[in-house]
Amino acid sequence: MERANKMSWLIKLLLLSSITVMALFVTVMVIAITFGRSATTENAQLATIVLQNVLIFIVPVIMLALVNRSIEKWPIAKTMWMSKKPSFKSILLVILVYVLALPAMNYIVDWNQGLHLPQALSGLETMMRDMEDTAKNLTTELLTTQSWGKMLLLVLLVGVLTGLGEETFFRSGLLGTMRHGGVNRHVAIWTAAIIFSAIHMQFYGFFPRMLLGAWFGYLMLWCGEVWTPIIAHALNNSMVVLFTFLEKNHYITSNYIDTLGVPHNGEFPWLALASAAVTAVVIGLFMTKKKNKA
Repeated sequence: MERANKMSWLIKLLLLSSITVMALFVTVMVIAITFGRSATTENAQLATIVLQNVLIFIVPVIMLALVNRSIEKWPIAKTMWMSKKPSFKSILLVILVYVLALPAMNYIVDWNQGLHLPQALSGLETMMRDMEDTAKNLTTELLTTQSWGKMLLLVLLVGVLTGLGEETFFRSGLLGTMRHGGVNRHVAIWTAAIIFSAIHMQFYGFFPRMLLGAWFGYLMLWCGEVWTPIIAHALNNSMVVLFTFLEKNHYITSNYIDTLGVPHNGEFPWLALASAAVTAVVIGLFMTKKKNKA
């Protein structure tokens, strides 16, 4: 009888995908009708961020949770991995790892940006780089401001709301559904991380974003809730907004944060390697303490 009232995780993901596609269509239509040819203006970009995170990322997961409640009698918070509060130690781990891993992540970002496709695909590479440069320029324009008030607004939208929206979808929705369905934890984490990175459609940032997605995924399963990866994601995005603001307004040296750990003139990446090693040790200690308490 229990099996008759249980949906396959594949069916759940198909349902989630279908709702998401419909939400995407609605979002595109709303932006097109509201802004028309001005869809690249600042107001249009801010509206897109709000609609994307609410309609495309959060609403479909809530609807899936409602289906779970009606069919499998699961509480909505349990389906969305939101029934448990984040601990102080997990938040401290997030902050420590962000600081310690920064040089290593910068090195991986630089390495990924330096990748080249085979000569036969040079035309495709040029097109991809042009698309990514255009997207990067639009983002830089959006984040460039002299107003502290607007910077705080961007932190709320690009940092907090995007962290909440994307983690709700990719971790609560995709990863959570696979795990509840019995998929191997590592397979589920890396599958969700690959999709998370691929959907951004930025090949020259694919690997660092995939690693971030995997980190958020492991955080969710280690901590048993999605709030910790939401905090980690929001912190990462918010720091991008803050550092851009500080650099553009000459409060700090331009590109100092982004190049920390990136070797110059053929130097060996000692700082990046040290960063990776220390980060691994900190995560390992955290996991050891959790296992000892379990």
